[in-house]
Amino acid sequence: MRSVSLIIASLLFFSCQSNDCRPTPDAGITITPWPINRLDQSLFSTKNVDEVMSFLIENPTMSEQVYFIDEYPDASILAANIHEIIHDPYIDTLYRESVEAFEKNERLFSQELGTAMAWLHYYFPQSPLPEVKTMITGLYQDLIVSEKEIIIGIDYFIGENATYSPSNVPNYIKKRYSYEYLAPTVLKFYISSFAENGAENTLLSEMIDFGKVYYFLSQLLPCTEDYRIIGFGEQEMLDVNANQEIIWANFIQNEWLYETSEITKMKFLGERPNIYEIGEKCPGRIGAWLGWKIVESYMQKSGSSLQELLRETDHHKIFSESGYKPKNKK
Repeated sequence: MRSVSLIIASLLFFSCQSNDCRPTPDAGITITPWPINRLDQSLFSTKNVDEVMSFLIENPTMSEQVYFIDEYPDASILAANIHEIIHDPYIDTLYRESVEAFEKNERLFSQELGTAMAWLHYYFPQSPLPEVKTMITGLYQDLIVSEKEIIIGIDYFIGENATYSPSNVPNYIKKRYSYEYLAPTVLKFYISSFAENGAENTLLSEMIDFGKVYYFLSQLLPCTEDYRIIGFGEQEMLDVNANQEIIWANFIQNEWLYETSEITKMKFLGERPNIYEIGEKCPGRIGAWLGWKIVESYMQKSGSSLQELLRETDHHKIFSESGYKPKNKK
């Protein structure tokens, strides 16, 4: 699913001006806004069933993974159904609100993607880069990510004032369906295949699995705030930073790091509104955040390259050499 069409309207020579930006190599790279293929506009501009059929043929990923074309005895039946649906008042409202929200945030989103893709090409010059597309899925699917394509269901990202919103998504997850988090979320899923998983079946090893991905993401988006990288709220991030020592002490005193129980691992790595075992204000996925901090410490002390980090499967070594000792930040 990769056919990158670099139609760049303008070049953006971007450099991190904020003191909060993470250090980057002196690479002299040029960063441009990343092009977005608006499949939603292409589909909703079709005038008849034949044009819908042409759209399905030209976009096989959409046809197979969103519309399940293989389940129809004849593709023309699907095309006729889609043609009828896109003229439904419910879909019209969803489409209009989705487009308005996307176009309001498109410039920042494409710039963040462009930043990440430039650094991804710097670190992995032989790796092809994905084409990014948008679609209205009827709140059926939020993201489709593969090596070649990233398809975003922009109807998921309208925001809190949407007429229609995902009905079976918990509120603590739904808050991340905003453009503030979109670029980091999309990229996190895309780059996860670059990182080798650890060889050990422990909570610590899986924490570092996540930590490697978040560290990599932080290098691709050097001026993006930590809370957006990890997907926390701003206040959650402040609380976590102010209580790092307490969080770490809980892991050590309760001997959780070398647990192999899937239930225990899910408590600290899976989606939850809070980690009540630590405190009512401790956000879910805190183990992934700790893994990121361990990896950061390891990279500061080891002198390893990013590529070496991502290939490393001995996560006990990463932990041992990290010398991780958290300190609260006010």
